[in-house]
Amino acid sequence: MHELYMKEALIEAQKAYELDEVPVGAIIVYRDKIIARAHNTRETMQNPIHHAEMLAIQEAAKHLGTWKLNDCILYVTLEPCIMCAGSIIQSRVGTVVFGAFDPKGGSFGSNVNLLEVNGFNHYPDVISGVLEKEAAEILTQYFKEKREKQCVVSLVQDENTYDSIKAIRKIVFVDEQHVDPEIEYDEYDSLNRDDVIHLIATIKGKPVGTLRLIKEGKKLTVGRVAILKYQRNQGIGKKLMLYAEKYACNNGFESLSLGAQLTAIPFYEKSGYSAYGDIFLDADIEHRMMFKKCK
Repeated sequence: MHELYMKEALIEAQKAYELDEVPVGAIIVYRDKIIARAHNTRETMQNPIHHAEMLAIQEAAKHLGTWKLNDCILYVTLEPCIMCAGSIIQSRVGTVVFGAFDPKGGSFGSNVNLLEVNGFNHYPDVISGVLEKEAAEILTQYFKEKREKQCVVSLVQDENTYDSIKAIRKIVFVDEQHVDPEIEYDEYDSLNRDDVIHLIATIKGKPVGTLRLIKEGKKLTVGRVAILKYQRNQGIGKKLMLYAEKYACNNGFESLSLGAQLTAIPFYEKSGYSAYGDIFLDADIEHRMMFKKCK
C-alpha cells in the first residue's frame, strides 16, 4: 500500500520537474483517501516555504477543517527538511513515509533527527526508503541537467587558467590515482605549443574538469581527461568530449583517438568510440586505445 501511494507522490514530483523545480512531490492520505496533493513551487512562486510538504499540509487542513492531522499519512518523495519536519510535528501528522534520503538536509535522521529532540508535544511515526531508487533517480537526473546547463567548456588561453587545470589533474591523477607527477606532466604541458590544446570546464566560474588535445596530422589525440570527484556523473565529461569533437570536425581533423583506462571504456563507448588493440599499461594503469571518426 505504501508503494502505491508513493507512486502518486512521484507523479507530483514529475510535475515539479517539468516546472524546472527541485522534483519533490507529496500527498496526504486520510482514511485510505488522498485528500491533498502538492509539489515544489518555490521558484515558480518565489516563495521560500512552497515545499511540497508545506503545501500538502495546508491543503489537507483546509479539506478536513482542522489543523490537527493526527489520522493522516504524509507521503513525500524526499526526506523532509527541518522546516517541513517542524511543520509535520506542529500539525500532528500521524505518519510520514518518505522515499529518498537527504544527507544534506534531511531532518528525520540523515542530517539531524527531530524525533530525538525532547520537548515536542507530538512525534510522527516515520517510514523511510519507500521507492527510494525511483525517488532518488528523478532528483539525480534533475541536478545532472542543471549542472550540464551551468557547465561551460572553453579553450585555456592564459597561465592562471592553465594553473587551474594542472591543479585538477594533480587532484585526480596524482592524489587519487597515485600517478607519478613526472609521468603526469610531460613535454606537451605548455601553452606555447601550436600542436596542443587544453580545455577547461567550469560551473559558475569554478574549474571542475579538463582534457588535452594533441594534433597529429589529421588526427586529434584526446588525453588527460579529469573531472573533480564531487562533480562526476553529472555530464561534465560528456560536455568536454563534445567540445573536443566539435573542434576536430570544424578544423579539418578526420578522427579522434585516446587511450582509455579500462574503467572508463563504457563512458567513451556511449560517445561513439570503439576500442581496439591489446591492453597496455600507462602509469601502471591498464588502458586500451579507442577511436572515433569525425562526422
